[in-house]
Amino acid sequence: MLVVRGAIKDYDWGMTDGLAPWAGESTGGPQAELWFGVHPGGPSPLVDADGDETGEVLADKFDIAAIPLLVKLLAAARPLSVQVHPPLSAAAAGWQAQQTSGAPRVLSDPFEKTEMLIALEPFEAFAGWRDREQVIAMLTEIDGAQGALKLLAAGDLGGVIRALLAIGTKECIASLAAAASSAGLSAAQVAAYVTVADNYPDDPGALVTVLLDYLSLAAGEAIYVPAGVPHSYIRGIGLEVMTSSDNVIRLGLTSKPVFVEHAIAALRPDLDPQIVRAVHGDILWPVNSPFVVRMLTEGSERIPMGAYRILLLIEGTAVVVSDAAEITLRPGTAAVMAADDPDAYVEADGLVAIIQSTER
Repeated sequence: MLVVRGAIKDYDWGMTDGLAPWAGESTGGPQAELWFGVHPGGPSPLVDADGDETGEVLADKFDIAAIPLLVKLLAAARPLSVQVHPPLSAAAAGWQAQQTSGAPRVLSDPFEKTEMLIALEPFEAFAGWRDREQVIAMLTEIDGAQGALKLLAAGDLGGVIRALLAIGTKECIASLAAAASSAGLSAAQVAAYVTVADNYPDDPGALVTVLLDYLSLAAGEAIYVPAGVPHSYIRGIGLEVMTSSDNVIRLGLTSKPVFVEHAIAALRPDLDPQIVRAVHGDILWPVNSPFVVRMLTEGSERIPMGAYRILLLIEGTAVVVSDAAEITLRPGTAAVMAADDPDAYVEADGLVAIIQSTER
């Protein structure tokens, strides 16, 4: 059993000092994500019993076969990119193809990225496909969208996306909120489109959000996003659990590279996100998920050996005990156990995320 701290990411969409309670420091700048895992994009620092970094990272001890999940704390002050994660077959093939000299660097690794976000405070997102009639109602109100409407009627989703990107002028983007209002969408959705237009007034990808469903999560609720499902997190603080991949193919709302055709090829129109509103026994377990999550608020829990486990303290106190060690966690630190590490027991008074791989 090892203890880690999150590796901080200061992406520009992050909240100013938004992760300071868990990062252990205030930087005066954006704090977007804390990574807990072995992904080379941000391997977690190991810490000692006093919470001080040892100079090693988790990847020095284990590889991705032993640590198959990546856990993040996320603080979004403004919308993240409209994005899609490729399924495993597409990720593996795409990774292999880009090893050729001169090929565009689209992917970060050859793995599938399937994820779940658990809201730690109210959280907003676009995810999955909006009701067709609502899309039509919105596009009818946007100048120049007649071509996109024809392609929608023909069932050409890729063509719709290309058409929207082609007409994504500042005027069209500025009309999103009015189009949402005219389509009879809720005040919260209209406000979300105001946020998109205010933050990305010149980004054609803003129009792609018309195709995406809107959702609002209360603290403790969650959304599970399979690979191939488009989404854009709007704002809020949450806990993300995912397979150990950083493959993000973007369609817009970003200063990073956009790969439209790669993103369209990765889409799975037959899949929808799963929304977890009612949590049974504080366990979040999406269907066919590679992980199970429990948000334990108080009491004790046995964490059996046989699969990868990570226990991340969100608030309060937690003690983790096994035959190998006894560890007192601090908010923002996590106990990590490989599959062959012994059973452990956690005693919590606050909020601790217990995450276990379901792939043995």
